[in-house]
Amino acid sequence: MAGAPYDQTDYYPLRTFAFEALAVAGTSIGFTAATLIGARLATAAVESAQIRYRTDGTDPTATVGVLANPGDVITIYGNVDISAFRAIRTGGASATLSTEFAK
Repeated sequence: MAGAPYDQTDYYPLRTFAFEALAVAGTSIGFTAATLIGARLATAAVESAQIRYRTDGTDPTATVGVLANPGDVITIYGNVDISAFRAIRTGGASATLSTEFAK
C-alpha cells in the first residue's frame, strides 16, 4: 500500500547499530555500557548453555531469575531495562548471548 510507513525506503522505526557477543559465566554480567548507549531494543539469542537473567538491576543466581535455554531469544525494550540486564549461567558450561541493539 503506497504511503504506508513501513513501505517507504527511507523510514525505519528502529535501526540496528551495535552487536555484542556476551560470554555468560559463573559471575553475573551485563551488557557493555559503551555498546548500549541510546539503545531502545536489545534482542539476544542464547547459545551453548542455559542461563538465568533479570532486568531489574538485581544479580540473578544459578537458581533465581528468568530461565532461558539455548535457542531462546530474549527481547528487552527500553534503555533502562537494557542497562539493568544481568545474566548468569545455571550449570558448569558458559553460554554466549549474541545480541543486537537498535535505536
